[in-house]
Amino acid sequence: MDFSNISVFEWCKWIPKKCNIFGWRAEMGRIPTACALRYRNIPIVDVECMLCGDAEETVDHLFTGCIIVSRVWQHISSWCKVQNFFAFSFKDLLEVHNFVGLSGRAKDIFYGIIIIGCWCIWRARNHQMFQGKMARSVDIIGEIKVLGFLWAKNRAKVPSLNWDRWSKFVIM
Repeated sequence: MDFSNISVFEWCKWIPKKCNIFGWRAEMGRIPTACALRYRNIPIVDVECMLCGDAEETVDHLFTGCIIVSRVWQHISSWCKVQNFFAFSFKDLLEVHNFVGLSGRAKDIFYGIIIIGCWCIWRARNHQMFQGKMARSVDIIGEIKVLGFLWAKNRAKVPSLNWDRWSKFVIM
């Protein structure tokens, strides 16, 4: 057997299990995107991306190719003071924290922000699909920052963290 293509999901200790499990399932392509549901013989009328409508909704498109999501990642890279990054697959997105020049706690926090970002994107997609609430990149970014702050302060044990420092991404 060839195991060279198998990757192991890196668990982020300071975010809730539900986000880690979501990231793990998404990495394996096991979340119910429109294309995944169609593949499972569930009748889906429209498989276009719920957020942009420009391509079929796959894991890779939803989290890396969608124009709405591209704006989210552009803002996150600016906020976290790292170079703009481009991910072509969900697995690339999960690896980006290794290549943006952060180290120590800032690198761990940035990795958590990426997973939180994916969680918030998925929630925005579901709110649009099931509640008709249009997903906007500014709302997704706001949710990422709020959840990230709450979880970093209370779960990552960064006692000196306050909203002002978080807003400027001053982690140390």
